[in-house]
Amino acid sequence: MEWLVRAPTTPEMEDTRKRVISCFEAAALASGCKVQVTVGSIGNEIRQNKALGDELADVVLKRYGAIDYEWGIKSASTDFGNISYLMPGLHPGFSIPTIPDGGNHTTGFTEAARSEVSHDACLVVSKALAAVGMRVLTDEVFLQNVKDTFEEDKKLRV
Repeated sequence: MEWLVRAPTTPEMEDTRKRVISCFEAAALASGCKVQVTVGSIGNEIRQNKALGDELADVVLKRYGAIDYEWGIKSASTDFGNISYLMPGLHPGFSIPTIPDGGNHTTGFTEAARSEVSHDACLVVSKALAAVGMRVLTDEVFLQNVKDTFEEDKKLRV
């Protein structure tokens, strides 16, 4: 059998995993069986780099007008979290107009994503991300701020 244990944060997942393994071991003991648990890869939560996120929000606000969302994704099912544990990262989200209940991975979302207004929204975010990337590459002070923010965030991980 293969089981996946998930939780909002890596420490919560590790704590839950210990309890799940204890349940497997108790079930094996109660039924006279043996259990062997092999822990595979884990999926870390996304750690948004605040310096990158604040810069993205600033670029969007100055170049494209008001934004109606907070930068980044609070949580998501993605392996980008593992990357964000290793280096500064940003996984921004943006919205497109769609039908009610037409969120990601639905037919309604697929239809909405074909529209010109959706393409325009994607271009705004893409251009803003490119501007942030250029700042990382050309502004040593900003790059150091991104690195420092990453190191500070590492201290917050429990």
